[in-house]
Amino acid sequence: MNFSWHVFINLGVISIAMLFATLIRAKVKFFQKYLIPNALTAGFLALPFYNFILPHMGLNSIQLGEITYHFLGLSFIALTLRQAPKKTLNERVNHYAFPTAVSIVSQMA
Repeated sequence: MNFSWHVFINLGVISIAMLFATLIRAKVKFFQKYLIPNALTAGFLALPFYNFILPHMGLNSIQLGEITYHFLGLSFIALTLRQAPKKTLNERVNHYAFPTAVSIVSQMA
């Protein structure tokens, strides 16, 4: 059995970067004032880590593309599994099918 733990290591690194980015955003007024998102800050924190430290451990950024691929598929599944809002008598037709289809196609593009 040959199992690679690289996915879990990458998820751990991403989680730690998100945690530090959240802490930075909570403490530093600059990030709060200009509404800089946590994900952007975490990306900049993880960038030198993925370019200089992890290649020596045998990890590369190609595996991040694989994680993105699978999470994108999970997001499409989550879009279809959400509960529809309560309908009134005048809303018999589902008006949310077109915006959902447009968002899925735009994410694929």
